[in-house]
Amino acid sequence: MRRPVAVVLALANIVLPFALASGALAGLPDGVRLALAFAALVLLPGHALLAATRALPPGGPWLASGWALGFGVLWMGVQVLLTRMAGAPFTLLSPWAGATAALPWALALWRARDDGADEPVLSRAALVAVLLAALVAAVHCARLGTPVSYYTDSPDHIGTVRRMIASGDAFPTDAFFRDAGGAGADPRKGLWHPIVALISKTAAVDPLPAWRLLAALLAPLFVLNAAAFAFELGGSAAAAIGAWALLLTYGGSLAAPYLREAVFATKLADQLALATATAVFADLRRRSATSRIAAVGLALGAAAAHVFAALQFAVVFGAMWVGTVVRDRALSAQAKRLFGTALALGLSCLPYLLWRARLSYAPNNVIHTEPQGLLTLWDGATIVSYGVLWDWLGTAWLLFPLSWWAWSRQAKRPPVLYLLTTSLAAAILMFCPPVVAILRPKLGYLTMRFVWLLPLAGAVAFAVTESWRALRERSVRSRVQGAVALAAVLFLLHLPLLDAWHVLTRPQDALAAQSRTSVERWGAALRWMDRELPQGSVVLSDPATSYSIPMMTRHWVATLVDQHSSPNDSLGLARILDARDALDPYATWERTREVTRRWGVTAIALNGRFAETPRLDYWAPSAEWFRRARARLDAQPEAFERVYDSGDFVVYGIRPAVLDTLSAPAEPRPFVRALDPARDTLRLAMGPELPTLVGAAVEPALVRAGDSITVTLDWRATERLPGGSYLVAVRVDRDMPADFSAPLWLEKPARKLHEMTHGQLYRFRRDHLPVDGAYGPDLWLPGEVVSDRVVLNLPRTLAPGEWRVEVRMLRQPHYPNYRLADIFHFRDYYSGPVVSRLRVEAPSTPARGL
Repeated sequence: MRRPVAVVLALANIVLPFALASGALAGLPDGVRLALAFAALVLLPGHALLAATRALPPGGPWLASGWALGFGVLWMGVQVLLTRMAGAPFTLLSPWAGATAALPWALALWRARDDGADEPVLSRAALVAVLLAALVAAVHCARLGTPVSYYTDSPDHIGTVRRMIASGDAFPTDAFFRDAGGAGADPRKGLWHPIVALISKTAAVDPLPAWRLLAALLAPLFVLNAAAFAFELGGSAAAAIGAWALLLTYGGSLAAPYLREAVFATKLADQLALATATAVFADLRRRSATSRIAAVGLALGAAAAHVFAALQFAVVFGAMWVGTVVRDRALSAQAKRLFGTALALGLSCLPYLLWRARLSYAPNNVIHTEPQGLLTLWDGATIVSYGVLWDWLGTAWLLFPLSWWAWSRQAKRPPVLYLLTTSLAAAILMFCPPVVAILRPKLGYLTMRFVWLLPLAGAVAFAVTESWRALRERSVRSRVQGAVALAAVLFLLHLPLLDAWHVLTRPQDALAAQSRTSVERWGAALRWMDRELPQGSVVLSDPATSYSIPMMTRHWVATLVDQHSSPNDSLGLARILDARDALDPYATWERTREVTRRWGVTAIALNGRFAETPRLDYWAPSAEWFRRARARLDAQPEAFERVYDSGDFVVYGIRPAVLDTLSAPAEPRPFVRALDPARDTLRLAMGPELPTLVGAAVEPALVRAGDSITVTLDWRATERLPGGSYLVAVRVDRDMPADFSAPLWLEKPARKLHEMTHGQLYRFRRDHLPVDGAYGPDLWLPGEVVSDRVVLNLPRTLAPGEWRVEVRMLRQPHYPNYRLADIFHFRDYYSGPVVSRLRVEAPSTPARGL
């Protein structure tokens, strides 16, 4: 960096935090203030450290901001740790970030020079392409914002950031639960969250809009880091393709939320890990102290964002080192350099990792630790479910095994070797049964996250540039191979390309879908709660609403949704089931008292503002639940004072003394009756520790495709069942046509192909919580029969004919476990006994194809 430029940036970095913190820039829009705070606290100090170390990413200075992000996260993270060591609130850093930035800028000015002039840089055309991809990423994330839904992690993170700002504690244990203690320590949250809190506080922007807007600043930097990575693979053309590939394929496609979640610590670690890999490639080529320092600095920034990055480095650089030794058949100079750099990365990260492990690593939450997301090949042999590849990479994951041969031929080049060894290592970690057996108890469902190690943007850049190079050769054979390879890449990417076109041209469709599950639907009620409820309130509500309360208020809650409480929280499941029981419209007052006392509840919030009943794992607030739960509390106004009422969202203050006097018997549940042996004769067992189906009815028995059927199921628990996530699968199924033939081991894929090509369905399934979560199976008594009623809207593409109605109840984790046979056989995980027959006729008007 030239000295005049460094002087201007240094002055801006020193002045901006003071100007923002003093309110001098309060007249600027929130987004502008946020961008200035992000620049002042992270990006500008990062550029200063880059200049001080004279590090420059491959591709030239236009890509330097990607690396500056990593150094900036490291810089602010160190300061947060220093305040922790001093016992001071980390929020003190907000107005003084400019003063502390003077140190890296002094180093930058001392060492400033026009470094990297001899390094190759992006061509003008490639630079335009990369910057255009970065601009599209910024616009896309700004238009749609980071999703804030009860199905996403955003409320978790925003609530944590809000608690950090309020308490000044960078590692709060009471982000959601007032008295959580050590159980509230969360190993998933590192130094990035307090940095976001500092950015939000400095900019005077509420954590909710700050979280949503930061993605528009971070996603373009992700594009730049992908371009630098791809530049090492194939120069300017590869950099341009890699930038667009990241934009279009990260997390499967641009329609998926993952790029808009660039503000998440995991996603930030993803891009900084990509930058670290690029720096390691550069170090193997430059072999200088500066290049090694760059790699170490970026690795520390990635680990500061999320500790998973350290595990990632151990995997990818360990695999690359083994690959280098195997390739060279000796401990070559390159292998020695790689070992030294990787060792420096590990030793640099180790003190922080040990401290974080001591502070917060103690997985005790059964929701997190139970086996999930697994595929059983045969007894005793289990791997991570292959579905994670489709869920997070789409069809593009096939590019990795299809490229192994091409990569092996060019493995002399470190970036290409990295693609090969990283993908092989990820495959071993996820799909080798003995390895999974070792890792799964220690990492839980995080074993699924190894799929994010795969650098898809780099794989696409390599495949396209090599295919194009082959197309331009004189050899006919090379041209044919290039054409076939390019066609294969386009085929694997055609769905992400179509998704990108749709989401960029019709963002309103994505916004409409997003709004249906957004917690901001009841934002006005939450803002009232923040203003009017007494300081330190503990609010009892359903899981989805509880998830949003710490996000937008200063209050605590009694439960959270599904897997979103800390892995350390051994009471996670108990909290969910307690909240269900206390708010049960048919519960005893004794049970309500027990729960409110246990968790120190002072207020209750009932939410009827959901666009649809949330698809949660344990219980969910339906419209009927809201109506009955409200009627129950409204009937006792002396115990439950209604302090807020918008019709579909009600808040009650609890008067404990009056609640203690309530003793009326619970209202009978209309869907529960006594067991009648003469009537309940079906006796279809679902399996061990599962209820028995004692009756079933399907109406009507004759329908047209597109009509609805009502399925009524009578359940009985012959013994008390454990608490957990229960699911009822109702499936309508029929025989395939006479001209269909497939071997037993390939029936299901063949059926799906037949359905796609003929435009008709031969199987349809709908899953639901038993009685929509209104009465958990763990509460069912042996002498009871519970009637479960579900309406199935049949697709118009069902093939006419005789159909079977099958039912199965399951107890399954958040990410279901499957068997290999479930992928290929007709009879699979969701198959159950036949409870009725159904005749389906063609729809009244012709159905459109699939």
